[in-house]
Amino acid sequence: MVSLLQYGIYATTLFFIIARFKSVVRPALRDPFLLVLIGLIVTSFFWSDFPSISRKAGVFALITTLFGLYLASRFSLKEQLRIIAWALGIVVVFSLLYTLVLRGSGIENGTHSGAWRGPLLHKNLFARLMLVCAFPPLLAALDLRNKYRYLAFGVAGLATALIILSTSKTALVIFLTLIILLPLYRALRWSDNLAIPFFITLILIGGSMATFTVASWDNLLFSLGKDPTLSGRTEIWEAVMHKIWERPWLGYGYQAFWIEGGESDYVWRVLRYRVYQAHNGFYNIGVEIGLLGALFFVISVVFAYIRAIRYMRSSKTSEALWPLIYLTFLPMYNYTESTIVEPNSIYWVLFVSITFSLRNIQTLTTRKESERFREESVSQTGVESFP
Repeated sequence: MVSLLQYGIYATTLFFIIARFKSVVRPALRDPFLLVLIGLIVTSFFWSDFPSISRKAGVFALITTLFGLYLASRFSLKEQLRIIAWALGIVVVFSLLYTLVLRGSGIENGTHSGAWRGPLLHKNLFARLMLVCAFPPLLAALDLRNKYRYLAFGVAGLATALIILSTSKTALVIFLTLIILLPLYRALRWSDNLAIPFFITLILIGGSMATFTVASWDNLLFSLGKDPTLSGRTEIWEAVMHKIWERPWLGYGYQAFWIEGGESDYVWRVLRYRVYQAHNGFYNIGVEIGLLGALFFVISVVFAYIRAIRYMRSSKTSEALWPLIYLTFLPMYNYTESTIVEPNSIYWVLFVSITFSLRNIQTLTTRKESERFREESVSQTGVESFP
Protein backbone atom coordinates (compact mmCIF):
# COMPACT_ATOMS: atom_id res chain seq x y z
CA MET A 1 0.00 0.00 0.00
CA VAL A 2 2.82 2.38 0.95
CA SER A 3 4.76 1.56 -2.22
CA LEU A 4 1.64 2.12 -4.32
CA LEU A 5 1.16 5.54 -2.71
CA GLN A 6 4.82 6.45 -3.30
CA TYR A 7 4.69 5.49 -6.97
CA GLY A 8 1.46 7.45 -7.31
CA ILE A 9 3.21 10.52 -5.93
CA TYR A 10 6.15 9.94 -8.30
CA ALA A 11 3.81 9.70 -11.30
CA THR A 12 1.92 12.84 -10.26
CA THR A 13 5.17 14.74 -9.76
CA LEU A 14 6.46 13.78 -13.21
CA PHE A 15 3.12 14.75 -14.77
CA PHE A 16 3.23 18.23 -13.20
CA ILE A 17 6.89 18.65 -14.15
CA ILE A 18 6.17 17.81 -17.79
CA ALA A 19 3.11 20.08 -17.80
CA ARG A 20 5.21 23.03 -16.56
CA PHE A 21 8.49 21.96 -18.10
CA LYS A 22 9.84 25.37 -19.11
CA SER A 23 8.91 27.13 -15.87
CA VAL A 24 10.43 24.29 -13.85
CA VAL A 25 13.64 23.68 -15.78
CA ARG A 26 14.58 27.34 -16.10
CA PRO A 27 14.87 27.94 -12.30
CA ALA A 28 16.80 24.67 -11.91
CA LEU A 29 19.55 25.91 -14.23
CA ARG A 30 20.14 28.92 -11.96
CA ASP A 31 21.60 26.87 -9.09
CA PRO A 32 24.60 24.96 -10.48
CA PHE A 33 25.79 23.74 -7.07
CA LEU A 34 22.55 21.92 -6.30
CA LEU A 35 22.45 20.60 -9.85
CA VAL A 36 25.95 19.13 -9.56
CA LEU A 37 25.03 17.59 -6.19
CA ILE A 38 22.00 15.84 -7.70
CA GLY A 39 24.10 14.87 -10.70
CA LEU A 40 26.61 13.13 -8.40
CA ILE A 41 23.79 11.28 -6.67
CA VAL A 42 22.12 10.10 -9.87
CA THR A 43 25.38 8.97 -11.50
CA SER A 44 27.01 7.49 -8.39
CA PHE A 45 25.99 3.98 -9.44
CA PHE A 46 28.93 4.07 -11.88
CA TRP A 47 31.41 3.82 -8.98
CA SER A 48 29.08 2.34 -6.33
CA ASP A 49 29.84 -0.95 -4.59
CA PHE A 50 26.14 -1.78 -5.05
CA PRO A 51 25.16 -0.21 -8.41
CA SER A 52 21.53 -1.37 -8.45
CA ILE A 53 20.85 0.12 -5.02
CA SER A 54 22.52 3.43 -5.86
CA ARG A 55 20.71 3.63 -9.20
CA LYS A 56 17.28 3.07 -7.65
CA ALA A 57 17.91 5.38 -4.68
CA GLY A 58 19.33 8.02 -7.03
CA VAL A 59 16.16 8.00 -9.16
CA PHE A 60 13.99 8.36 -6.05
CA ALA A 61 16.17 11.23 -4.81
CA LEU A 62 15.87 12.92 -8.20
CA ILE A 63 12.05 12.69 -8.17
CA THR A 64 11.99 14.00 -4.60
CA THR A 65 14.13 16.93 -5.77
CA LEU A 66 11.80 17.53 -8.72
CA PHE A 67 8.85 17.69 -6.33
CA GLY A 68 10.58 20.45 -4.35
CA LEU A 69 11.48 22.19 -7.60
CA TYR A 70 7.86 22.07 -8.74
CA LEU A 71 6.72 23.69 -5.47
CA ALA A 72 9.24 26.49 -5.98
CA SER A 73 8.12 27.11 -9.57
CA ARG A 74 4.38 26.89 -8.89
CA PHE A 75 3.94 28.66 -5.52
CA SER A 76 5.41 31.74 -3.88
CA LEU A 77 7.14 31.40 -0.50
CA LYS A 78 4.02 32.82 1.16
CA GLU A 79 1.81 30.23 -0.53
CA GLN A 80 4.30 27.47 0.29
CA LEU A 81 4.29 28.44 3.96
CA ARG A 82 0.49 28.31 4.10
CA ILE A 83 0.38 24.92 2.36
CA ILE A 84 3.13 23.50 4.57
CA ALA A 85 1.49 24.91 7.72
CA TRP A 86 -1.80 23.15 6.91
CA ALA A 87 -0.11 19.88 5.92
CA LEU A 88 2.18 19.73 8.95
CA GLY A 89 -0.68 20.83 11.20
CA ILE A 90 -2.59 17.74 10.09
CA VAL A 91 0.52 15.66 10.86
CA VAL A 92 0.68 17.09 14.40
CA VAL A 93 -2.99 16.40 15.14
CA PHE A 94 -2.78 12.90 13.64
CA SER A 95 0.34 12.13 15.70
CA LEU A 96 -1.45 13.17 18.89
CA LEU A 97 -4.53 11.10 18.15
CA TYR A 98 -2.46 8.11 17.03
CA THR A 99 -0.49 8.11 20.28
CA LEU A 100 -3.55 8.57 22.49
CA VAL A 101 -5.47 5.77 20.76
CA LEU A 102 -2.53 3.35 20.24
CA ARG A 103 -0.38 4.03 23.28
CA GLY A 104 1.40 0.71 22.91
CA SER A 105 2.66 1.72 19.45
CA GLY A 106 3.05 5.48 19.98
CA ILE A 107 5.08 5.41 23.21
CA GLU A 108 8.56 3.91 23.62
CA ASN A 109 9.30 0.88 25.77
CA GLY A 110 12.63 -0.32 27.11
CA THR A 111 15.54 2.13 27.17
CA HIS A 112 13.42 5.20 26.38
CA SER A 113 10.32 4.00 28.18
CA GLY A 114 7.60 6.64 28.32
CA ALA A 115 8.97 8.80 25.50
CA TRP A 116 6.47 9.61 22.75
CA ARG A 117 7.36 8.50 19.25
CA GLY A 118 3.95 8.83 17.56
CA PRO A 119 3.59 6.85 14.33
CA LEU A 120 7.38 6.82 13.74
CA LEU A 121 9.94 4.19 14.70
CA HIS A 122 11.98 6.22 17.19
CA LYS A 123 11.44 9.16 19.50
CA ASN A 124 14.28 11.17 17.91
CA LEU A 125 12.69 10.86 14.46
CA PHE A 126 9.38 11.97 15.94
CA ALA A 127 10.96 14.95 17.73
CA ARG A 128 12.71 16.07 14.54
CA LEU A 129 9.42 15.99 12.64
CA MET A 130 7.56 17.89 15.38
CA LEU A 131 10.34 20.50 15.43
CA VAL A 132 9.79 21.21 11.74
CA CYS A 133 6.00 21.08 12.23
CA ALA A 134 6.10 23.79 14.91
CA PHE A 135 7.44 26.71 12.88
CA PRO A 136 5.28 27.00 9.71
CA PRO A 137 2.03 27.35 11.76
CA LEU A 138 3.77 29.76 14.13
CA LEU A 139 5.07 32.00 11.34
CA ALA A 140 1.77 31.82 9.45
CA ALA A 141 -0.08 32.86 12.63
CA LEU A 142 2.03 36.01 12.96
CA ASP A 143 0.58 37.33 9.69
CA LEU A 144 -2.98 36.05 10.08
CA ARG A 145 -5.70 38.37 11.39
CA ASN A 146 -8.68 36.02 11.29
CA LYS A 147 -10.05 33.02 13.19
CA TYR A 148 -7.33 30.75 11.81
CA ARG A 149 -4.67 32.67 13.72
CA TYR A 150 -5.52 31.03 17.04
CA LEU A 151 -5.79 27.65 15.34
CA ALA A 152 -2.28 28.09 13.94
CA PHE A 153 -0.93 29.13 17.35
CA GLY A 154 -2.64 26.11 18.88
CA VAL A 155 -1.03 23.72 16.38
CA ALA A 156 2.41 25.26 17.02
CA GLY A 157 1.87 24.88 20.77
CA LEU A 158 0.77 21.27 20.34
CA ALA A 159 3.88 20.50 18.27
CA THR A 160 6.01 22.05 21.03
CA ALA A 161 4.30 19.89 23.64
CA LEU A 162 4.99 16.77 21.56
CA ILE A 163 8.68 17.72 21.34
CA ILE A 164 8.78 17.83 25.14
CA LEU A 165 6.90 14.52 25.44
CA SER A 166 9.41 12.89 23.07
CA THR A 167 12.12 13.66 25.68
CA SER A 168 14.56 14.46 22.86
CA LYS A 169 16.98 16.97 24.37
CA THR A 170 18.59 17.68 20.98
CA ALA A 171 15.26 18.70 19.45
CA LEU A 172 14.35 20.79 22.50
CA VAL A 173 17.67 22.66 22.51
CA ILE A 174 17.45 23.39 18.77
CA PHE A 175 13.81 24.47 19.13
CA LEU A 176 14.67 26.92 21.91
CA THR A 177 17.64 28.19 19.88
CA LEU A 178 15.43 28.89 16.87
CA ILE A 179 12.85 30.63 19.07
CA ILE A 180 15.60 32.88 20.45
CA LEU A 181 16.83 33.59 16.91
CA LEU A 182 13.40 34.73 15.69
CA PRO A 183 13.61 38.29 17.11
CA LEU A 184 17.28 38.46 16.18
CA TYR A 185 16.47 37.61 12.57
CA ARG A 186 13.77 40.27 12.65
CA ALA A 187 16.49 42.74 13.62
CA LEU A 188 18.01 42.21 10.18
CA ARG A 189 15.34 44.61 8.92
CA TRP A 190 16.82 47.49 10.90
CA SER A 191 18.87 50.14 9.17
CA ASP A 192 22.61 49.52 8.98
CA ASN A 193 23.18 52.24 11.60
CA LEU A 194 21.31 50.11 14.13
CA ALA A 195 21.96 46.61 12.79
CA ILE A 196 25.77 46.74 12.67
CA PRO A 197 26.34 47.75 16.36
CA PHE A 198 23.62 45.30 17.40
CA PHE A 199 25.20 42.33 15.65
CA ILE A 200 28.72 43.27 16.80
CA THR A 201 27.40 43.17 20.37
CA LEU A 202 25.64 39.89 19.59
CA ILE A 203 28.86 38.36 18.22
CA LEU A 204 30.78 39.42 21.34
CA ILE A 205 28.13 37.91 23.62
CA GLY A 206 27.92 34.77 21.48
CA GLY A 207 31.70 34.40 21.48
CA SER A 208 31.79 34.67 25.26
CA MET A 209 29.04 32.05 25.60
CA ALA A 210 30.81 29.74 23.11
CA THR A 211 34.04 30.03 25.12
CA PHE A 212 32.19 29.16 28.32
CA THR A 213 30.44 26.22 26.63
CA VAL A 214 33.68 24.78 25.28
CA ALA A 215 35.35 25.15 28.67
CA SER A 216 32.53 23.29 30.45
CA TRP A 217 31.47 20.97 27.60
CA ASP A 218 31.66 17.73 29.57
CA ASN A 219 29.66 19.11 32.50
CA LEU A 220 27.05 20.52 30.14
CA LEU A 221 26.56 17.17 28.41
CA PHE A 222 26.35 15.30 31.70
CA SER A 223 23.69 17.78 32.87
CA LEU A 224 21.65 16.91 29.75
CA GLY A 225 21.96 13.20 30.50
CA LYS A 226 24.50 12.54 27.74
CA ASP A 227 28.10 11.44 27.72
CA PRO A 228 30.90 13.54 26.15
CA THR A 229 31.02 11.22 23.13
CA LEU A 230 27.38 12.13 22.30
CA SER A 231 26.18 8.57 22.97
CA GLY A 232 29.02 7.04 20.97
CA ARG A 233 28.64 9.26 17.93
CA THR A 234 32.24 10.48 17.99
CA GLU A 235 33.47 6.89 17.66
CA ILE A 236 31.17 6.45 14.65
CA TRP A 237 32.49 9.67 13.08
CA GLU A 238 36.10 8.61 13.58
CA ALA A 239 35.52 5.24 11.91
CA VAL A 240 33.52 6.80 9.05
CA MET A 241 36.18 9.45 8.46
CA HIS A 242 38.77 6.70 8.11
CA LYS A 243 36.71 5.21 5.27
CA ILE A 244 36.09 8.63 3.70
CA TRP A 245 39.84 9.17 3.31
CA GLU A 246 40.09 5.88 1.41
CA ARG A 247 37.74 7.27 -1.28
CA PRO A 248 37.73 10.99 -0.58
CA TRP A 249 36.32 12.52 -3.77
CA LEU A 250 33.33 10.44 -4.88
CA GLY A 251 32.63 8.14 -1.95
CA TYR A 252 31.16 4.64 -2.08
CA GLY A 253 27.92 5.36 -3.94
CA TYR A 254 24.63 6.88 -2.89
CA GLN A 255 23.09 4.80 -0.07
CA ALA A 256 25.57 2.00 -0.81
CA PHE A 257 27.94 2.36 2.14
CA TRP A 258 25.71 1.03 4.91
CA ILE A 259 24.74 -2.16 3.10
CA GLU A 260 25.63 -5.40 4.85
CA GLY A 261 28.66 -6.98 3.20
CA GLY A 262 29.98 -3.60 2.08
CA GLU A 263 32.55 -1.17 3.44
CA SER A 264 30.45 -0.43 6.53
CA ASP A 265 31.62 -3.78 7.91
CA TYR A 266 34.79 -1.97 8.98
CA VAL A 267 32.77 0.54 11.01
CA TRP A 268 30.78 -2.25 12.64
CA ARG A 269 33.96 -4.12 13.58
CA VAL A 270 35.44 -1.00 15.17
CA LEU A 271 32.27 -0.17 17.11
CA ARG A 272 31.35 -3.81 17.85
CA TYR A 273 27.74 -3.02 17.04
CA ARG A 274 25.82 -2.07 13.91
CA VAL A 275 24.71 1.38 12.86
CA TYR A 276 23.06 2.30 9.58
CA GLN A 277 24.01 5.95 9.29
CA ALA A 278 26.85 8.18 10.46
CA HIS A 279 24.58 10.15 12.83
CA ASN A 280 25.92 13.25 11.12
CA GLY A 281 24.57 14.47 7.81
CA PHE A 282 27.89 15.84 6.57
CA TYR A 283 29.82 12.64 7.33
CA ASN A 284 27.01 10.63 5.79
CA ILE A 285 26.99 12.54 2.52
CA GLY A 286 30.79 12.48 2.49
CA VAL A 287 30.99 8.72 2.74
CA GLU A 288 28.26 8.22 0.10
CA ILE A 289 29.13 10.76 -2.62
CA GLY A 290 32.47 12.02 -1.39
CA LEU A 291 33.89 15.33 -0.27
CA LEU A 292 32.81 16.82 -3.61
CA GLY A 293 29.18 16.10 -2.77
CA ALA A 294 29.57 17.50 0.74
CA LEU A 295 31.30 20.61 -0.64
CA PHE A 296 28.55 21.34 -3.16
CA PHE A 297 25.90 20.89 -0.49
CA VAL A 298 27.65 23.28 1.89
CA ILE A 299 28.12 25.88 -0.87
CA SER A 300 24.44 25.57 -1.79
CA VAL A 301 23.42 26.13 1.85
CA VAL A 302 25.73 29.15 2.22
CA PHE A 303 24.40 30.85 -0.92
CA ALA A 304 20.82 30.07 0.05
CA TYR A 305 21.44 31.54 3.51
CA ILE A 306 22.83 34.76 2.01
CA ARG A 307 19.79 35.04 -0.28
CA ALA A 308 17.51 34.35 2.70
CA ILE A 309 19.06 37.27 4.59
CA ARG A 310 18.56 39.57 1.60
CA TYR A 311 14.97 38.43 1.23
CA MET A 312 14.38 38.94 4.95
CA ARG A 313 15.68 42.52 4.78
CA SER A 314 13.50 43.36 1.78
CA SER A 315 10.26 41.92 3.16
CA LYS A 316 8.05 42.94 6.08
CA THR A 317 6.05 39.73 6.35
CA SER A 318 6.62 36.78 8.65
CA GLU A 319 6.96 34.22 5.86
CA ALA A 320 10.31 35.84 5.07
CA LEU A 321 11.53 34.29 8.34
CA TRP A 322 10.78 30.76 7.13
CA PRO A 323 13.83 30.31 4.82
CA LEU A 324 16.20 31.60 7.53
CA ILE A 325 14.66 29.39 10.21
CA TYR A 326 14.79 26.27 8.05
CA LEU A 327 18.30 26.93 6.74
CA THR A 328 19.42 27.31 10.37
CA PHE A 329 17.63 24.14 11.47
CA LEU A 330 19.09 21.91 8.75
CA PRO A 331 22.83 22.28 9.52
CA MET A 332 22.19 22.27 13.29
CA TYR A 333 20.23 19.02 13.23
CA ASN A 334 22.69 17.38 10.87
CA TYR A 335 25.38 17.64 13.50
CA THR A 336 23.94 14.58 15.28
CA GLU A 337 21.47 13.17 12.73
CA SER A 338 21.29 12.77 8.95
CA THR A 339 18.65 14.69 6.99
CA ILE A 340 20.59 15.55 3.82
CA VAL A 341 19.40 14.31 0.40
CA GLU A 342 17.08 11.55 1.55
CA PRO A 343 14.62 10.02 -0.94
CA ASN A 344 10.96 10.60 -0.05
CA SER A 345 12.03 13.06 2.64
CA ILE A 346 10.02 16.14 3.59
CA TYR A 347 13.26 17.72 4.83
CA TRP A 348 14.90 17.52 1.42
CA VAL A 349 11.74 18.71 -0.36
CA LEU A 350 11.63 21.78 1.89
CA PHE A 351 15.31 22.54 1.33
CA VAL A 352 14.97 22.31 -2.45
CA SER A 353 11.77 24.41 -2.58
CA ILE A 354 13.28 27.11 -0.34
CA THR A 355 16.59 27.17 -2.22
CA PHE A 356 15.03 27.53 -5.66
CA SER A 357 12.38 29.98 -4.43
CA LEU A 358 15.09 32.26 -3.07
CA ARG A 359 16.99 31.96 -6.35
CA ASN A 360 13.86 32.93 -8.28
CA ILE A 361 13.29 35.94 -6.03
CA GLN A 362 16.88 37.07 -6.51
CA THR A 363 16.56 36.76 -10.30
CA LEU A 364 13.31 38.73 -10.37
CA THR A 365 14.76 41.42 -8.09
CA THR A 366 17.86 41.78 -10.26
CA ARG A 367 15.71 42.01 -13.39
CA LYS A 368 13.49 44.70 -11.85
CA GLU A 369 16.50 46.71 -10.71
CA SER A 370 18.02 46.47 -14.18
CA GLU A 371 14.78 47.63 -15.79
CA ARG A 372 14.44 50.50 -13.30
CA PHE A 373 18.03 51.58 -13.94
CA ARG A 374 17.40 51.46 -17.67
CA GLU A 375 14.24 53.55 -17.34
CA GLU A 376 16.06 56.11 -15.19
CA SER A 377 18.87 56.32 -17.75
CA VAL A 378 16.37 56.88 -20.54
CA SER A 379 14.51 59.57 -18.59
CA GLN A 380 17.75 61.39 -17.78
CA THR A 381 19.40 61.21 -21.21
CA GLY A 382 16.39 60.90 -23.45
CA VAL A 383 18.24 58.17 -25.32
CA GLU A 384 17.58 54.47 -24.87
CA SER A 385 20.78 52.46 -24.52
CA PHE A 386 21.14 48.99 -25.87
CA PRO A 387 23.50 46.29 -24.65
